[in-house]
Amino acid sequence: MYNHSYGLIAFRSRQHAIHFSEILKAAGYPVHIVPSPKGISLGCGLSLKFSLHLTAGIMEMYNRYRYPISGFYQVDHKGDQTIIKRIPYPV
Repeated sequence: MYNHSYGLIAFRSRQHAIHFSEILKAAGYPVHIVPSPKGISLGCGLSLKFSLHLTAGIMEMYNRYRYPISGFYQVDHKGDQTIIKRIPYPV
């Protein structure tokens, strides 16, 4: 069975997604711009994908810049099932 988990930040603006991606990459965080999954309907349709072990550091970077986001999420693929859970973040 195929199992894979990762984190996502869903953005409200394409420009913010692209700009925050550049900031994170410059800081050494390997992130990728991906289409937001169907389970995340709010926002611009773009998300940043990252390894879950980087969540704390990425949230710290988010707290510095505070771009408008729809939320932080954990995505778990288990076989043919996808489970999306919101990750609480400071407001």
